[in-house]
Amino acid sequence: MNQALSQALYAAIYKLLRPLAALLLRRGMSYNEFAEIAKRAYIDAATEEFPLPNRKQSLSRVSVLTGINRKEIARLEKLPNPIETGETQSANRSSRVVNGWIRDIRFQDEHGAPLTLPLDEGDNSFTELVRLYGGDVPVRAVLDELIRLDSVEVSDHGEAAGKRVALKVEGYVPQTDLKEKLRIMSTAVADLLRTIDHNLEADRTEARVQRTVAYNDIPMECLEAIRGRSKEEVEEILQRINRWLSGYDRGVNAKLQGSGKFRAGIGVYYFEQSLTRGEQP
Repeated sequence: MNQALSQALYAAIYKLLRPLAALLLRRGMSYNEFAEIAKRAYIDAATEEFPLPNRKQSLSRVSVLTGINRKEIARLEKLPNPIETGETQSANRSSRVVNGWIRDIRFQDEHGAPLTLPLDEGDNSFTELVRLYGGDVPVRAVLDELIRLDSVEVSDHGEAAGKRVALKVEGYVPQTDLKEKLRIMSTAVADLLRTIDHNLEADRTEARVQRTVAYNDIPMECLEAIRGRSKEEVEEILQRINRWLSGYDRGVNAKLQGSGKFRAGIGVYYFEQSLTRGEQP
């Protein structure tokens, strides 16, 4: 790597890490704790994404790629993977249930809005929704988790109608659970970084969508209006995308044929930054 490109990379990494450092300090994570996680990420990336053709990745090659000695690599590889936890799997299932509720026409009214579902067994019930999207997790466990996250409301309509479950949110965005917010944050940022990495290597014809609209001289008094309108318009856009994108998922469209299993989507976020302290966008 030549010096000019190296300097540009250093500047880009600093700009990327600066808000991350603030987030970690706010949550009480020290540099040494971060460095331990960063080493594990380097090792996993080198092992999984940079093997030689038709050869098993060796500790020596991982050491050469990462600059981490073999003894340290062996130590870290014996530790549990930070993201392979039961809590993460449970959260993923809750997310799938809510997303299925929003996008699957079997659980929508004539306007495409999520139906209020009967809790008990039967077509178009909450139990059926969990069976389709929650894997082998008990219905009660999913319901309790969504109640805890304030994502659903349960009402009792008497013995004849039974209990019914209504979705209170427009998507799986927990309002109170910090652990789940952190999981969603990590997924969103990782998705964006993978797109950026792809676009750095790809030519224009193969580049993935990566667009930003921003202005740098906005009065503080205008921000509330910008936030409100952004939220309204983004919700409309995402609902339209959800309707057509779900047709390409075999979990929703059982008639769809094809090979492999991929995850694809479009992420949207709002940002604002004070530039009064001399910070640069």
